[in-house]
Amino acid sequence: MMMVHPRDKVGGEKRKDLVAENVAASSKARNCVCMVSYSVLVLAFLTLSILLLPLVLPPLPPPPLLLLFVPVFILLVLFLLAFSPSTLPNMAVLAS
Repeated sequence: MMMVHPRDKVGGEKRKDLVAENVAASSKARNCVCMVSYSVLVLAFLTLSILLLPLVLPPLPPPPLLLLFVPVFILLVLFLLAFSPSTLPNMAVLAS
């Protein structure tokens, strides 16, 4: 014969459903807290490396002049793409 605790008898199947939902919600919250703490640790490590590595590493020579213009060229290409006309045909949008 199986012994059932009296609190398990109260509410029947509805109580089991509520308990299952609470367990799922608590595990979801635990996963969220774990992910947030992991993200904070990664960001703290990156911050420390950005602050400490320049003090430890020797100074580097400046990059070639053409390499300095790469971000400028990327920006120009993005502006040209943003303001160039679309090749798609104009279609009227019907509001329903």
